[in-house]
Amino acid sequence: MNSGAKCEDCGCSKPNSAANVTLEEQVEKPEECKELQKVSKVVAIVEQDDSLTIVVKKQEAALKRLEEKHGSGYGKPPPGSKSEARAKKYNENCTREIVELCGIVSEKGFTDTEDRRAILFQDLFNTYRFISDKCCGLLLRARRYKLISFQGEMLFQGKDDKTVITMMRTFVEIHGHYKETKQLIGPDEVYLAPKPSIKAPKPSIKKE
Repeated sequence: MNSGAKCEDCGCSKPNSAANVTLEEQVEKPEECKELQKVSKVVAIVEQDDSLTIVVKKQEAALKRLEEKHGSGYGKPPPGSKSEARAKKYNENCTREIVELCGIVSEKGFTDTEDRRAILFQDLFNTYRFISDKCCGLLLRARRYKLISFQGEMLFQGKDDKTVITMMRTFVEIHGHYKETKQLIGPDEVYLAPKPSIKAPKPSIKKE
């Protein structure tokens, strides 16, 4: 819309200018603006979770209810047990391999029209299969954390070779957060790279 124009659907009294920051700030009553409701619906569709994420969220919610009923340790291995150590090691390995997978996409892929790194599933699979045989499972886990994005619920070799896998976060963010916390960066987390420390030059001592 041009500067000074009204909202086409509901005639909001404030101008909808492209120079303004957000549409919410442009209208007087965001909850009544039909144009804003359209935008919200589109965003909701784009950010819709895949089936794996939905299942995981349901499992987490069910586990939380059971923990509230039976105690915080319900469904978890006893502290200090071998089962706990195995589970911890498994999660650490998965996290590390997801970071490595994102590194391959960043290094071997291409830059798309939105300046994001991307790669074809065929190229990623052919590269990563020499490192691990869990490529598809790691892709699903990485998408759950909103690190990558691709069409479809599952990718199959041959059938989905030309499917584009796109990084939603930069590898600097993913690797930097992992290096500091040993965890994957969450969808709502922000990584700020530490500023390099500049050492003051030593004062020179003149010899007399």
